[in-house]
Parts: sequence; structure tokens; C-alpha cells
Amino acid sequence: MDQNSQNYEEVEIDLSQYIKVIVKRKKTLIAVFLLTFAIGLSNILVSPKIYRTLMMIQPPVNGEVLTGANDLDSAESLKGLIINNAFNDELSRRLNLDSGTFPGFKVLIPDKTNILQVSIDLESKKKEFGVVLLRNLGDLISGSYAKRVESEYADIASQIKFNERAIVNVEEKAKNLQEQIKEVIAREDKLRDEIKFVNTNTTQILEKREGLLKGNATIESASTLLLANYLQNNSSYLNQVNNQFSELTIRRVNLSLELKNTTSQISDFQMVIDKLKIRNNFILNLRIISQPRVSANPINSGKKKILAISIVMGLFLGVFVIFLQEFWRNNLVKK
Repeated sequence: MDQNSQNYEEVEIDLSQYIKVIVKRKKTLIAVFLLTFAIGLSNILVSPKIYRTLMMIQPPVNGEVLTGANDLDSAESLKGLIINNAFNDELSRRLNLDSGTFPGFKVLIPDKTNILQVSIDLESKKKEFGVVLLRNLGDLISGSYAKRVESEYADIASQIKFNERAIVNVEEKAKNLQEQIKEVIAREDKLRDEIKFVNTNTTQILEKREGLLKGNATIESASTLLLANYLQNNSSYLNQVNNQFSELTIRRVNLSLELKNTTSQISDFQMVIDKLKIRNNFILNLRIISQPRVSANPINSGKKKILAISIVMGLFLGVFVIFLQEFWRNNLVKK
């Protein structure tokens, strides 16, 4: 316990000695601090004013963005291309500049959007160059996606033509089915008349046969035999006609179902065409939502940070110079 108390007292004595030295040479501390602070402040005052040029763009889209459709290229992907200088070489050729002289582009994507805020910080005398640079960047990106956008348009046009041809083919098929149904119905009407005629004829023959049998019930004359033969032929023919009628009815039902199916197919093809046309309206190349615009006032390009560093460095150097002086006086001068 005594040992700890002694160590604490020694540390307290040492610290008090350091403080005494700093207080003793406070003028040196203040002089070094003010000199360092002045250097930092002069750097801020002498450095040129920086202005920010900003534009807002929307990447190419391939569908209704609000409904969750995929973009032709995501905002994150386009951001990566811009900040990694993917377009700098082409910009250099367009503007006859050295790509190494380009300041870095800054790209931000606001939360829950697919919009990019592209900016560039330049000195006051280069403000107009920033506007030109960003405009050319927008044109260059738009041109780079132009072929992909045209390809999307061409693909949709091809799909629309395919579905339109399919509708024409199905309509021809439906027309043919309707003609077949008409023929079947006409044939059914004829068979219905034939069935009616056979039934009427059979009734008449039966009446004649009954009359002959009543006139001479014990003797089968040639007339009754002939009538019986007629009845048998009528019955056989009636069965054939009924079978044909049943087959025609089945065929007509099948044709009607097939016609209904073709109508449904036409509706499906037309629905696909409508969706393609809607999608076609929402294919867009890069859009400049906000044209490049220079900030009205210069931006704060780290001035507070420079002042803070100047203050810290002034205090640190001041203390360092004080103890260097003390060390010089106590050791080197005495020697």
C-alpha cells in the first residue's frame, strides 16, 4: 500500500513539473500555435473556391419500374462503371483531353430510388467545363445503351408480329370450323327430314297392313308380304339415318368445342400483344432527369477539417518545441 502511494506521488510530482514547464514557456506555445494556425488559415484563404456541378440521371429501363420490373441496367451497376472511370477514355477522345486530368466523379443513389446523382467538384474557373463534361458523360452513357435498347424494341416487335400471325392462322381455322359446322347443321336438317319422312311412310304402311289383315286375317296376300318387306327396309334405313344423325351431332359438338378453343386462343394471343405493347412503351434509354447545374455557392471543401488539424498540430508542435527548449537548456547548454 505504501509502495502504491509513493508511485502515485511521484507521478503527480512529474506531471506538475511538466505543467510548470508549459506555463513557464507559454509564450513559445502561443507563438508556435498561432504560427501553425496561421499557416492553415492562409491555406484556406489562398486555396481556390470549389464549386460542385451536379446532374441526375435514370438508368435505362426495360419495363415499368414502379411495378418491380427489372431495369435494363441497375443503378448500382452504372454507378460502378462511372466511379471506376469506364467512360473516361471516350470522354478524353470527345473533348481532346488527357484522361489523367479528369477529377473523380462522385455518384450517389438516394434511398429507395434507381436515380443517380452524378457530381464533379472543380475550381471556379472550370465551372463551365464541369457542365460540358457531365453533358458529354450523359450522352456517352446513353449511346452505349442505344444498341441494347434497339434490340429490346426489335425483340418486342418480332414477338408482336409472331402473335399477330398466330391470330390470323387461328382466325382462318375458326372460319373453316364455322363452315364445317354449317355443313353439319345442313346435313342434320336433311337427315331430320328423312327421318320424319321414313316415320310418316312407316305409319302409312302399318295402316295399310292393318287394313289388309282385317279384310282377310287368315290369308297372307302378296300385298301384306310386300308391306312387311317395306316395313323391314324402312326400319333398317331408319337405323342407318339415326346413326348418321348421331355421328353428325357428335361431330358438331366437337367442332363447336374446337371453335370455342380457337376463340380462347385468339383472346390469349391478343392479351400477349397488349402486354408487349405496354412493355414497349416503358423501354427507355438513359434519361437526364436534371441537367448539369453548378452550385450557386462554393462548397465547403474540408475547411473545417483543415482548421481542426491546424489547431491540433499547433498545440502538439508548441508542446514539442517547449520541451525541446527545456531539454536544450538543461542538458546541451550546460555541457
